[in-house]
Amino acid sequence: MQLGKKIRFWFLGLLWTMITAGIAIRLVYLAAYQRNFLLGQSKARVERQMTLAAKRGRILDRNGRILAMSKPVNDLWTSPKLLLAEPGASHILAKALAMPHAKLLAKLEANKHRDFLYLARNIDDTVTSKVKALGLKSVNATQSYARFYPGGKASAQAVGLVNIDGAGIEGIEYSYDKLLSGQAGYAKYLINPFGETIESIHHHPPTPGEDVQLTIDRSIQYMTYQALREGVKQTKAKSAIGLVLEVATGDIVAATAYPSFNPDEQKGQKQSRAMRNKVFTDLYEPGSTFKPIAMAYVLENAQIDRQKKIQTHPGEFKLGSHTVKDVRNFGALTLEDVLIRSSNIGIAKLMLASAKTFPAWLKERYHVGEKALRLFPGEPTSTIINKAQLSDFEHATLSFGYGLSLSPLHLGQFYLSIANGGFYQPVHLVRQDLTSQPAKPQRVLKPDTVKTIADILHKTTSARGTAWRAAVSGLKVAGKTGTIHLYENGRYHDDRYIASFAGFAPYEQPKYVVVVVVEEPSKAYHYGGQSAAPIFSKIIANTRFISADHKELP
Repeated sequence: MQLGKKIRFWFLGLLWTMITAGIAIRLVYLAAYQRNFLLGQSKARVERQMTLAAKRGRILDRNGRILAMSKPVNDLWTSPKLLLAEPGASHILAKALAMPHAKLLAKLEANKHRDFLYLARNIDDTVTSKVKALGLKSVNATQSYARFYPGGKASAQAVGLVNIDGAGIEGIEYSYDKLLSGQAGYAKYLINPFGETIESIHHHPPTPGEDVQLTIDRSIQYMTYQALREGVKQTKAKSAIGLVLEVATGDIVAATAYPSFNPDEQKGQKQSRAMRNKVFTDLYEPGSTFKPIAMAYVLENAQIDRQKKIQTHPGEFKLGSHTVKDVRNFGALTLEDVLIRSSNIGIAKLMLASAKTFPAWLKERYHVGEKALRLFPGEPTSTIINKAQLSDFEHATLSFGYGLSLSPLHLGQFYLSIANGGFYQPVHLVRQDLTSQPAKPQRVLKPDTVKTIADILHKTTSARGTAWRAAVSGLKVAGKTGTIHLYENGRYHDDRYIASFAGFAPYEQPKYVVVVVVEEPSKAYHYGGQSAAPIFSKIIANTRFISADHKELP
């Protein structure tokens, strides 16, 4: 009996020694090898970090007027389990937030395992004060910033949009997001086992974002948008696109489309087609607006008698199995009448009389096959028919704007080279991009070629030209109409059109180049001279006394 007790005592002593040794070894292991892990686990249970939003930089027009800005608002947050444990708290909070109690309660129940939950974001001071007056210990408010867009619908597609977290998702907001965003700060604090904040341990303030200044003129942008809006309603079109370039600098002073969207109502919503700025992102075949460029090529690359008339009778021109047609039989046309009357046959015959190097000439001098801006999100590369050797028909159709696809901006650059005396001029949308050495304009057309083409384009807006509706009372203008069948799903539609007009004003000393594209106008307005030219006239008439710095034109 005594021996049994001794054995049990010995066994229990040995077991105790082994347990104690095991615990000691484990403690040594944890202290030596798991220290960082354990500290991290401890902090995860008692330490929290909250992001402090940085004030986003403004987006300004060329004159410093605000197109986008941020103003202080508040984010309301809570620990769901604390709010649920506070008697009657969810009822009075739901009332203050004008939210159904059942919806708030469901949100709290679904997230009660979390220590942090946003109750509402971008709340103004009035609502925040009402919530604070409730005296709920579990509800907190943190300052953040909401984005507002004084430029409205007219500038929305160029300026872009931010999401609910304040990150750019469209337009300049997206392209310059890093510069605009600044650097967020943070605050670290300790919580107790009940999720209550007991101590703030570190605060790192945010760094505000920088402003971005555009070349856009807010007044001209608005006037352009209004002219597009009126034109769409008049012609019952699907949409319209407008671009205004300053000739002296290549600055984009207006780039918009109708319909647009209200950015102040769109925040937090899904991206849509209305957000896309078609001036930069959409390609289309330019049609007859391209004929002045084809004519310029002919004048510089073909030995032709400028006094000799071009025969277009009987209004059809056979090229193998294909036929080039005019809208009617124009008969024999002078060189200038080919553009004034917009004869497909006339420009095709002139093109076929020249060397077949037109595609290479366009790529070399006007950078066809590249992006026009190399900045805007979603901007595609312009395209041109890509074959080792073009047929006569392909060369002919290229001369009147089929076989290549351009954005309105790229077409604007073609006309810019006519308006500025013959130079390929890089275009700009953001002032910050001009701080580096600007690219030097390159001569692409001879001075006498420019004079000839500009003179013809001015006559095209006269009573005998296709663009007479582009005329502006008391001001000489120049430009060219275009009408093409809509190309979609691999075929041209017989009853759907894209109408366009490109030109500049004043004719003697060009200030602005304007491009207008009208998508799918009604049958009664399907020609460029009927739908796009009047919009050009309104834009020029409205902006003729406004220069880039808001001084009157001479």
